[in-house]
Amino acid sequence: MALPAGAVSAHDPLVPPSAHHEAARIISAEVAMTQAQAQLTALKAQPAPTTLMDRIRWEMSIDAAAYAYREGARQEELRVYELASYDRVQSAVLPLLPAQLARPLDDTIAGLHSLYILAGIDEYYLVNVHFNHSYTDAAPVDSLRSFYSDAQRRYGVDASYLASINFIESNFGRINGPSSAGAMGPMQFLPGTWANWGNGGNIMDPHDAILAAARYLVHYGAPGNMRQAIFHYNLDYDYVDSVEFFARAYRADAHWLDRMYYWNTTG
Repeated sequence: MALPAGAVSAHDPLVPPSAHHEAARIISAEVAMTQAQAQLTALKAQPAPTTLMDRIRWEMSIDAAAYAYREGARQEELRVYELASYDRVQSAVLPLLPAQLARPLDDTIAGLHSLYILAGIDEYYLVNVHFNHSYTDAAPVDSLRSFYSDAQRRYGVDASYLASINFIESNFGRINGPSSAGAMGPMQFLPGTWANWGNGGNIMDPHDAILAAARYLVHYGAPGNMRQAIFHYNLDYDYVDSVEFFARAYRADAHWLDRMYYWNTTG
């Protein structure tokens, strides 16, 4: 059956994306990651094949599922940045998503907005995603999670705050500096500060750096007064807000860290 003819107009790039379209794309990325993770879990639960060809096929299947998960995370990042660009799209999309997804996504967008303000950006739609860091340039996410947990056990600083700082400061250790101020490593310590809190460790080692960050935060009031402690990490309350928002997202959904670990990466 033929559809009635209608006028066709060019898409105005300044018109925000459709809320239902954005919600569908976010859910599609979620489904892709869920399926990829389920496949990875099933494959790794299997005994390793004994023949060479079967083992190659098994390893290739694992690699393919892991890549599918990474791509799903990157597609979701694109959608998150689009929502962060337009307040009315964010407001329209979030109610269309499951609550367990909308909560960490909303906190993540708030964290991005705080970083934009910190950077002096007031036209949020000008911020674009750049997939320009190899995902292998950081320690594996399971290792990082164990480092955050170790620091929490030793010093009482919630792992979510350490993960948030690690993301903001270096994209989980992929941008290790030195910065324009001379800060280095995955938690971006100045050499003088590292001399006080590094306990003789390696400023470039993620485990050493995360433990040093926890010691530094405790000195300035953590875990009892996290805002004061985080403020001393970077003397700006927009920075404090960004750390707290990302940390809240990680606490709302333990898998949110796994997704953001692959943000801005390739491979």
